[in-house]
This record gives sequence, C-alpha cells and structure tokens, in this order.
Amino acid sequence: MEILEENISGVSFLCDMHGRLIEFLKDDIGISSRLRPGQPFSMVFDTESIQKGFNFFSEVKSKGTAFDWELCVVICGRCEVLHFAGYTGANNIFIVGAKTRSGVLHFCDELVRINNDQANSVRSLMKDQISASREHSEQEKKYYEELTRLNNELESTQRQLEKKNVEQERLNKELSATIAELERTRDQLIQSEKMASLGRLVSGFAHEINTPIGIAITASSSLYDAQQDISRMLSQEEADEEELVSNLETIRDASELTLSNLRRAADLVSSFKRTSIDQTAETARLFGVCEVIHDVILSLGNKFKPTRIEIRADCPEELNIFGYPGSVSQILTNFMMNSLIYGFEDGTLPGQILIHARSENNTVFLDYEDTGKGMDENVLKNLFEPFFTTRRARGGTGLGMYICYNIVKDRLKGTIECESSPGHGTRFHITFPLEKLS
Repeated sequence: MEILEENISGVSFLCDMHGRLIEFLKDDIGISSRLRPGQPFSMVFDTESIQKGFNFFSEVKSKGTAFDWELCVVICGRCEVLHFAGYTGANNIFIVGAKTRSGVLHFCDELVRINNDQANSVRSLMKDQISASREHSEQEKKYYEELTRLNNELESTQRQLEKKNVEQERLNKELSATIAELERTRDQLIQSEKMASLGRLVSGFAHEINTPIGIAITASSSLYDAQQDISRMLSQEEADEEELVSNLETIRDASELTLSNLRRAADLVSSFKRTSIDQTAETARLFGVCEVIHDVILSLGNKFKPTRIEIRADCPEELNIFGYPGSVSQILTNFMMNSLIYGFEDGTLPGQILIHARSENNTVFLDYEDTGKGMDENVLKNLFEPFFTTRRARGGTGLGMYICYNIVKDRLKGTIECESSPGHGTRFHITFPLEKLS
C-alpha cells in the first residue's frame, strides 16, 4: 500500500479481523512504541478505555465503518483523548486517530487518496459517516432545544405547584381550625343535651316526689291535730272514750299514710340518685338491667301520667351485668322522650311502649318498641346523624339519637338498628357483648 506524505499529525494502523496489530501506517504522536505486530491494538488505550475500544472495534466489524469515537490513549506516560475512526477492508481493518474530529476527517481524506476500488469504497463510507455525524449533531441540537423547553416548562410547573402547595397548606390549616371549632361546638352541644336530659330528669323527679311529700305533710298535719286533741282530753278529769278511739285511729291511719309516702319518696330519691349519677359519672359497675329500666320509667312517670300511653317492661329479674348503667339509662330516656314527643305527638295520641331485655351467648339484647306514628324513609335515613331534627323551630338540637348511637358504638361496643315506617311505629334493636364490658 502506498503511503502519502503526512499533512497533519495522527496515527493509523492496520489490524487483522481479530484486532491484532499488523503494522503502523503512520504515527506522529508516539504510540507505536507501546505496541508491536501481533499484539492486541487495545493496548494503546488507557485501562478505563479498553472496553470502549473493544466496542469501537466491534462496530467497525459489524457495520463496516465507525466514526468519531473518543478514546483515551497513553502518550508519553499521560492520558490523552483522541478521536478515532475505522473501516473494514478485504481481510483487515484500517484504524486512524487524531486529536480533533476535523483532524480525523482530514487524516482519513489524505490516507485514502488511492486510485482503486477500495479507496473509493473507503471514501464513500467516510462520507456517509460524516453526513450521519452532522445529522446526528443536528438531531442532538434539536433534542437539546426540546429538552431545554421541557425543562423550562417543568420549572414553571414546579413553581406553580409550590404556590398551590402553600395555598393548600393554608387551606388545610384553616380547615383544621374549622374542624376543631366544630368539634368544640359539638362537644358543647352534646354536653348541653346531656344537661337538658338531666334537667328533664330533675323536673320529672321534682314532680313525682312532690305528690308523696305532699301527702306525707297532710298526714303529718292530721297526726299533729290528733295529738293535740288527745293532750286536751288527758288534761280533763273525764275523757270521751269514743273521741279518744277516733283520734287514735286517725293517728294510726295518718302514720301508715305518712310512712308509705315517705317510703315512696325514698324510692324516688334512690332512683333519681342512681340515674343522675350514672348518667353524669358514667361509672362501670354491676347493675340489674331491670332495675335501670324501671328507674327510667319511674323517673319519667310524670311525663306519661297525663297521657294514654301504656308502658310495659319485659325483663328477667336475674339479668345482672357489669357495665355502664348510665349509658343504658340515657339511651332509654332518649327513646321514651322521642316516643312521647314525636311518636305520640306530645302525648296526644294513645299507644304502647314495650321494653324487652334478655341475654344469650354472652350478648345482651335490648329491644324498644312503640306504636306511634312512625317515621318516613328520609327521617329514618338521617336518624343518627348529628344535628338532624324535625323540630328545630321548637328547640330540638338533633343530638339525642346521635348520642345514643355513639353510646352504643363507643361505650357499649355494640350495634343499634332502627325499623320504622309511617303509621307502623318504631322499633330499636340494640345488642352489646358482655365480655367486652366485664
């Protein structure tokens, strides 16, 4: 092969198809001292570029040519980056390298000025590589411009997102504050409802206890009058036997009447004490379910006395459980007052209330039923929602059934269901486990 006089500095050499050096054609940069014929051409590369050099050689073999590969070579003990190109001949591979891309182009042009078919083939291959390289550069430029545009859009979107995050954080704080305020208001209303329930209890108790106390006072007055008559007769020399017997009978009857009514008053006080303490203190203790039911009925007796509503309780006396009597009491109080106000239209309608309690398989079943006017589907659907009431204009808070629901779910760890339809009364079914209370 004829070698032309060099115009630019670089290196060129021939390798066999296995990458072993055949001969150096030109070496202006001094790397031929590192490589002898028969040795792998990759020995001219720096250690970190050897694998890349193999990839370059593989591309030359597979595609017939490769252009503008940047590889590190060792020159005078230091690494230097050269641009390499190569093409496949008939039985060997031709490789050139220079310090710049343009140097490689000029170096290749100079070395392939040979008037034969192989040279023309090389020139065509190199031309195609140069054209592809330029197209690649243009494509890279377009990609870079598109990437820059997308990056700018991303930064703009990021800034907008940060603004929205700040706004979202502000709204979250406002929402948290609003929720906290609503929870405080709800707790206050629930407490007000509890106090209102206790107030109704006190009012009923006062009305109920007023009757036996009044009777006892009247009987005591009769006792006093009879005692005065007897004292007067004893101070006389002769006493009328018939009058004395009459006064003694009056004393006996008045004493019995006073005693029975004072006992009734004492029962009312005990009932009120149990109910009021249980409803406010919520203390867990061993209690009789029947006793709680009868206490509630007794405490609300004055509310139902003027009505034509019959109240019946069906409960085994031995049904004693450890739990929260105040919770059961408050639930039944709310049920009965709702029946009176809504089911029987403030007591103007006649009807019945039935309370049934039993235990089975460590579960308490408490059923409450009235024969009132019932509820439509919309009222039934929202019955346990807080602040839902059909009598807001008349002072209803809409918290009574909400409190009952939470007592059953949270305090008793049970379930509560309601069945009702217009004209067919209302039924509540409550279940709660014994083992979770004990």
